[in-house]
Amino acid sequence: MPMLTPIRRSLFTLVLLGASAVAAPSRAAPVPDVQVSETGYHVVINLPQTRLFLYRDGKLDTIYPVAVGKTLTQTPAGEYWVTGIYHNPAWHVPKSIQAEMKKNGRTVQTVVPAGPNNPLGKVFVRFGEPRLGLGIHGTNAPSSVPGFRSHGCVRMRNDDVLTLARTVSTDVPVSVINQSVIMNTDARGDLWLTSYPDIYKTATTGPAEVTAAAEKWGSEHNRKVDGRLVKAVLGKRTGQPVCVTCSGSRPEVAQAGLAPVHWLSGSAQTDPSPLF
Repeated sequence: MPMLTPIRRSLFTLVLLGASAVAAPSRAAPVPDVQVSETGYHVVINLPQTRLFLYRDGKLDTIYPVAVGKTLTQTPAGEYWVTGIYHNPAWHVPKSIQAEMKKNGRTVQTVVPAGPNNPLGKVFVRFGEPRLGLGIHGTNAPSSVPGFRSHGCVRMRNDDVLTLARTVSTDVPVSVINQSVIMNTDARGDLWLTSYPDIYKTATTGPAEVTAAAEKWGSEHNRKVDGRLVKAVLGKRTGQPVCVTCSGSRPEVAQAGLAPVHWLSGSAQTDPSPLF
């Protein structure tokens, strides 16, 4: 865990693919169901999606690709807050990682100074209590983002995390969520379903619950949900949005304009306000 001094977080391959930060967020990006602060900034990290969503005053502002914890060193879901921002940090190597270095025949390091070889990159944005050792940080291996590769922290490309660090401040809320199935609506009022591999094997909603929620939405909005498509999406888990109510020609997702359906966070209504 970093010890820092403050100065003021095939099918599997499809999930790992990603571009750099979306400066003007794509309206086609699947958006998870989460209640965010109506004022100020709010950071949301959806683990199966390997994406960080930055909200401002309740509106989605920017989407970044991230690398999160490996299966054996999972990033813990939960509600946190930014508790420190540290530029050019030294990395005090946790004993568990020192043991891993020794086991793999590598030189055991206890401290890695700031610089191009530092795995924390150019900035460390801590979230949660310091004892947790959690944070959003840069990397000396930009090709490792996005993916499931860290020891529990959230890894970003250096330019992206520097932008984030300039934007947020201490006490900004950070929500780490684990939503492997996402429901969205488009500008025409159709329902889209996206399903990601459940890498951590911790999904709390199964196919029956998802199907029931989709059919309930269809009944409430006078749309026929294609049950076969729902089953296929949940079975293949490609991470690609699929319209499950479109009739005739399906629109390109790039023109769909996706908005979240609140089927998990307590409200059954689609967010009526535009995202951007």
